[in-house]
Amino acid sequence: MNARELRNAIADTCENYDSHYAQLVKPINQLLINVDASISEETAYVIMENLKLFYSGDKYMAECHFDESENFLKDGIELLQKGDLANGALQIYGAGLNFASYASKVRGQKNVNPYMNFEKNFSLIMDSLQK
Repeated sequence: MNARELRNAIADTCENYDSHYAQLVKPINQLLINVDASISEETAYVIMENLKLFYSGDKYMAECHFDESENFLKDGIELLQKGDLANGALQIYGAGLNFASYASKVRGQKNVNPYMNFEKNFSLIMDSLQK
């Protein structure tokens, strides 16, 4: 499937699994459709699965944000390495937004140190993109 088809599938999943999380995903997804942003199949499927799992009560919102942050980061690095600067930048931006959402929510749910993830992800970006 192409990016538009994947994003339309995400929009349909938001409609079919309406929840607080779907209400967060839906407008951002629409904005990304409007600018014709790319998305990998893997990331699209993670988002759709997260929508379903949150809806059924089997996944916390913070975990959804974390999974999506990791996928967007990986996709962003790959796109930047391929020279697709616009889509790579959007993916990295999305990774940061999702990680910030994760970090702000997880503190009330688990005893975790999000700064360890910052260090890992900062190193991944630097190691992957430095020439």
